[in-house]
Amino acid sequence: MTTNSARQIDVPFLQKTNSHPTNVSQTHRRAPRVVELKEVVVTGIGVILPNCDSREQFWRHLSLGETQLTIEKDPADHLPCAIGRVGDFDAERYLGTIPRRAYAHSHREQLFYLCSIAQALSDAGFEAENLRGQPVGLFDGTSRGSFAYWYDLMRAHAVSPGSRLTLKEIGRGMPGQAVGIAAAAFGFTGPTFTFNGTCASGVIAVGNAFHELQSGRCEMALATGHDVALIEPLYQMYRDANLLSPEGEEPARAISPYSEHRGNAFGEGAVTLVLETIEHAARRGAKPLARVSGFRHANGGSHPTDVDFIGDRPWQVIQDVMNEAQTDADGVDFVLGHGNGVRASDISELNYMKRVFGARSMDVPLISTKPIYGHTLGASSALNVAAAVLMLQNDFLIPTIGIDESRIVRGFNHQPNVGRAARLRSGLVMAYGIGGQNATVLIEKADR
Repeated sequence: MTTNSARQIDVPFLQKTNSHPTNVSQTHRRAPRVVELKEVVVTGIGVILPNCDSREQFWRHLSLGETQLTIEKDPADHLPCAIGRVGDFDAERYLGTIPRRAYAHSHREQLFYLCSIAQALSDAGFEAENLRGQPVGLFDGTSRGSFAYWYDLMRAHAVSPGSRLTLKEIGRGMPGQAVGIAAAAFGFTGPTFTFNGTCASGVIAVGNAFHELQSGRCEMALATGHDVALIEPLYQMYRDANLLSPEGEEPARAISPYSEHRGNAFGEGAVTLVLETIEHAARRGAKPLARVSGFRHANGGSHPTDVDFIGDRPWQVIQDVMNEAQTDADGVDFVLGHGNGVRASDISELNYMKRVFGARSMDVPLISTKPIYGHTLGASSALNVAAAVLMLQNDFLIPTIGIDESRIVRGFNHQPNVGRAARLRSGLVMAYGIGGQNATVLIEKADR
């Protein structure tokens, strides 16, 4: 298989001529330019999740199938439900080298983001202060950025209607401001992007960072998915739409993807991955955890909220990713799916699995991590990318917990309830999002 570092593409560019033409249209001509595509690797993972703030804890929860959901009262209807909440969170614990004034007025959601960056840099072997002034790119994905902040602010304003907003609210509440705060706090001078592709936002952030590095526009980037929205309006809307799991006793069974279709149970958190070109990682002696080999993001183009029930558009996107990575379905060993336990999206995923893998659908597990941390919205797909990286590094298929094995659709494998060791080469991460979003990345073993 040809590696990314050896692949080339032709890119047209404008080249000046030595002649003196009589009209403007002749002053430039197009000529081909060969661009070498860089190999892109993952070198660090930072997590702020329920009961989890390190790569080691993250892998233990995933590999052992230990749910971090607990039973709480639904913020809207006060019914018992499973929630994945980050408790005892103290930003200073993770941001010790950052002046407190740089984040003192940040909202909880922004603090999760900053802390996941700090954890990822540490995991990759960086001293954050040594990166000041460096062109590090920030690629952030969030489904409901600032939603909780504005909800809390408006409630407070209703109690004190004479109060006025201040300049602090600009920094806390502007959508996309998290990357600005992070760039200033860490001193990064690279490109900063915020992607809102609903629940696919994390994969979209990772994929765009990959393409930016692959093209050689930068050498290092931090790609994140994050969301903090465990508030009344979210629960009220999803319960009214019958999309919220009714499970109020056993947290591990709240989300039962691909079988019982119980619905969502929500969590919160942030997951950041350090991406580098292979040359950048080699110069500092870093050992890659895995390699990113392909990314595609597309829309179903049919409905603003419903998923593609027959799985046709996801199938097409996966084909495009495999073509980009110069591989085929026989080289893929697992899929980390959307797996939110909602009937329409569950069946859509089974349909694309059958189209992509055919008879191999029984051998290629379609796995969901959502029963462990809950549906963390914009963070969920970045979480899945991080999980795929660690599965490849450890040659281990993590389980989909909370599944009644007698209810699995014949011909499919979800690695139910117990993980197992396996020789792994590559895996796909497929993300769905409201609005017809389909985004996928292909992750390969670093030493392939």
